[in-house]
This record gives sequence, structure tokens and C-alpha cells, in this order.
Amino acid sequence: MHKINIELRYSDSDQMGVVYHANYFSFFELGRTKMLKSFGIDYYEIEKKGYMFPVREVHCTYLKSIALGETIYCETTITELSKVKISFEHHLVNEQGEIKAKGHTTIISVKKSDFTIAKMDQCLPEVYALTSKI
Repeated sequence: MHKINIELRYSDSDQMGVVYHANYFSFFELGRTKMLKSFGIDYYEIEKKGYMFPVREVHCTYLKSIALGETIYCETTITELSKVKISFEHHLVNEQGEIKAKGHTTIISVKKSDFTIAKMDQCLPEVYALTSKI
């Protein structure tokens, strides 16, 4: 599991001081990209090689509202890995360990030029090798 602190901004919330529901997906993206970066996988480097990881699927179950001023963490784990996709589970939790939301994201490996599927073991073997150890 990889854990990061989500720094809430005023613009993340509505007038009631509650974090806007669509921002949860940005928090999942931060968790996912920071996790991959901690293992040496940088999206910018992948794009320079001609590949991308677009989101194929994303889901969120909202359990309790996140209030502006709370300390929130995104806990991310890889739940599935294949030659063309990586799936992640996300939990947004506060300092007390209370789960505020649960989410799931799946990204796929594609060629940047035409968005056709790219098998990571062939096109990005270093990424596939790193993620398969996680």
C-alpha cells in the first residue's frame, strides 16, 4: 500500500465547506501517479517513449463527506496487473483512520500516436517489471 497526504484547498470545497464530489477522482489520480513515481515510473518519461496510460474505468463510493480543514490521506494499492492494464484500489481516510470514500481505477497502456493497445511487457518492459513486483 502507498499512502499520500492530500492537501485540501479552499477551491476543493463548496459553500458548505464540503469537498466537491468530482474532486475525489483527482485525489485518486494523485494517489496512483505518486505510487507509480515512488517505484520509478514517471508518466512524462513514458509519454516521451510514445506511450500513455489513459483511464479506462473509475468508480467511487462515497461513505462520509470530507470537510475542508480535515487531514486526508489517499491509500492506494494495485489490485490487478496484466500486460495491458493496471487496476488500483483507493481509500480516502482521515487522521483517525475513518474511511471517507473508496474508489477503483483502471488504466490501460496505449500508443500515444493512435491510442491502440500496447503490451507493456513488449513496449515498456521496465514498467511491467516494476509493477509486477508490487
